[in-house]
Amino acid sequence: MKDTTRMAAALAAALSLSSQIASAQEANQSAQQTEQPGFFRQLGKSLKDAGGQMIGVKPTGATASQAPGNQPIYTPVSGSGKIQGLFKSDNHQLAQQGRLDWPRVALTFQEWGASLPCWTIEARIWTSPSASTTETFRSCANAALTEVDDLGDTAELNTAALCKGRDSLTGVRVPGSKPNTGAGRSTGPNPPSQPFVVNVSRPGVSDKAVDVALRVAWVSGFIQTADLHPGPSGMLTPFKDGRMWIAGFKPEGNRDP
Repeated sequence: MKDTTRMAAALAAALSLSSQIASAQEANQSAQQTEQPGFFRQLGKSLKDAGGQMIGVKPTGATASQAPGNQPIYTPVSGSGKIQGLFKSDNHQLAQQGRLDWPRVALTFQEWGASLPCWTIEARIWTSPSASTTETFRSCANAALTEVDDLGDTAELNTAALCKGRDSLTGVRVPGSKPNTGAGRSTGPNPPSQPFVVNVSRPGVSDKAVDVALRVAWVSGFIQTADLHPGPSGMLTPFKDGRMWIAGFKPEGNRDP
């Protein structure tokens, strides 16, 4: 009888200890999750909490075209000057679904290099299969992406949001049913099958090309804050718009030593 009582007491003690350990582990895990911000903690605690918190930053005081630290996101050089806000009047939901055809923009890097902070870009803007204009401007790879939030403050996208933007661009694939140039690249009117994935072996050049292209995409309204929000399942909204692409690099434009 005594042995049975001792065994019951030992079992109860073991269960109590196990429960305490489990509770401690859960508390520790909860603390770690609190200390390690996730997507929504960085970009905003809820979709309802719009504005500056949604894009993960405090106000910067910068304008939409001039980034802090004198790193401009857009400096016009020559041409028509249509690239700013070119896509903003579009139905962006249809654009996300790849259901809009025009306008289209082919980006050719005229001055470029892994060590060059600001690149010179020629944009050929197509408004139909036979009509296009060109313009030239500069954009800096580290320029902040900013917008005016619901409070009227200018807010800057944080690192997590920039990564989502890069992923959105490099993930674009033009459907085989739509006209495209396959692996080849041209200034248009049709995009390559992978608009922002360039076949470049020089270290750092392809990454910086995507960074610069992201700035152009932001200035033109091709990619917007809404494209960086995850859907109900936690996955990013698929981005299928193939109307902007990297057309190539001018060989004489290399500014690396």
